[in-house]
Amino acid sequence: MATKKCPVCGVSVKAENLERHVRNQHPKEKVDLRETLSEEEQREIKEKRSASRPALTRGGRRMLAIVAVVVAVILVALVAYELLAPPKLEPGTGAPLFTLSSTDGTTVSLASYKGTPVLVEFMDVDCYYCQQEVPALTSVYANFSTRVRFVSIDINIESPTDTATRIDGFRTAYGTSWPYCLDPGRTVQNAYKVDSTPTIFIIDRNGTIYKEMVGIADASEANLALALNAVTGG
Repeated sequence: MATKKCPVCGVSVKAENLERHVRNQHPKEKVDLRETLSEEEQREIKEKRSASRPALTRGGRRMLAIVAVVVAVILVALVAYELLAPPKLEPGTGAPLFTLSSTDGTTVSLASYKGTPVLVEFMDVDCYYCQQEVPALTSVYANFSTRVRFVSIDINIESPTDTATRIDGFRTAYGTSWPYCLDPGRTVQNAYKVDSTPTIFIIDRNGTIYKEMVGIADASEANLALALNAVTGG
C-alpha cells in the first residue's frame, strides 16, 4: 500500500499506519484522516484489517460453545448450592437435642444438661487441627469444668473408621477427661449443620446456642474462655 505524508509533521508513513502514527505522535492534534486518505485507500485499509483477523473455525466455535455450557453449569451449581445448602445455626436459636453413648459406656444427653452451660466439640481423632486444638480445650476445661459440661463428638470426617477403642487411645494420648461420643449415621452432625472439624458450639444454661466457633483460630483459648465466661456469668 502507498505511503502518505503525515499532515502534521510531514513524515512518510504507510497509509494503513497513518492513523496510529497521528494518534501516537501527535495526540493533541485534531486531524481528520478522511481528508488525507482517499475513499479507496480507506476501503483498502478496512479490507486488510478484516482479512488479518483470524477466522473462527468450526472446531473453535464448538469449543467456545462447550466452554460456555461448562461455565453455565458451574454457575448454576454454585447458585443451587447457595440456595439449597442448609443454613448455619444462628446464635440465639435452640441447640438441637441429642442422646449419644460415650466411649466409656455412659449416656450423654444434652437435655439432661439443661441449667448448665455446655461446650460441644465436633472433631475427628485423625484431624490434625483437632489435635492442635486439644491444649486450648484442656486449659479451659481445667478452669471451667465445675461450671460447664464438656462433650466431644467424633464425626469421622477422615479415614480410617473411628471406633471407641481409637477414641480412647486419643483421650489417653492427649490426657483429656471429658466424654467422647461417636455419631452413628451423622444424625447429630447433620442437626448442627457441621461440615468441618474442629467446630465448637457454646450453649448457654437455657439450651440456646451462644456461639459457634469453626477452626482453631476462631476457637483459640482466649476466645473459648471469653465465651465461657459470658455463659457462666464469670
